[in-house]
Amino acid sequence: MLRAKAKPERAEGREAPCWYTSSMATTVRIKPELITEHRLRIEMYGLEDEDIENTIRMKGWAWVLARKSWAYAGEPDFIFRQIREVVIALPDIAFQEDSIEESIRTVEAKARSEEEREEGRELLRRAFEKSGQMDKAQQYL
Repeated sequence: MLRAKAKPERAEGREAPCWYTSSMATTVRIKPELITEHRLRIEMYGLEDEDIENTIRMKGWAWVLARKSWAYAGEPDFIFRQIREVVIALPDIAFQEDSIEESIRTVEAKARSEEEREEGRELLRRAFEKSGQMDKAQQYL
């Protein structure tokens, strides 16, 4: 989400830095929903592209002010669709480095069948290959 910030005043004839947006990369993580057995939640942080923001809003994602992130919760097949249509299809989205293992373990644990577990692993492989994180994820897949 692009948010305008105040432009600092010039200091002694020098051009002061311009702080219009932060340059945080867009990252995602997958976490378990604890209330129900098979639900997962995918969270997205650092999104600053207004077009992508509108796209994910139309796909059912919600802004969570307390976390300052976008979130989507659902059964594995719904989460898999978001991995395909958002994480893999849209540019410049990667998994948070410290949550790669948790994301993989969550997808595996919340699957309702072995077939669903394999589908989830394959989608994660594609997502990690796209983001260049396969070397970090390989040991958990």
